[in-house]
Amino acid sequence: MQIVKELDAVQVETAYHSPRRVVILRREDGWYSYGEQYYFVSECDGEVIAEGWHTLQADGIYATSELAEEEGRAAFAKWYGRAG
Repeated sequence: MQIVKELDAVQVETAYHSPRRVVILRREDGWYSYGEQYYFVSECDGEVIAEGWHTLQADGIYATSELAEEEGRAAFAKWYGRAG
């Protein structure tokens, strides 16, 4: 899947990996999905060895990126009680 749009990152109250955001994905079959991402930083002995955005499993199948974005925003608001 290819990321076609990254929504704004939001600090959320989770035990791990804040901030989070929603991304809009173009599937190999031409349809769209949305996925949640979290930002991570991995350290070893005080040195950063890896950092970046990790995408969780994609949700839904939508005809347009706009529909996927609308559903992704609604899902994020449901999960975290705030807009994503």
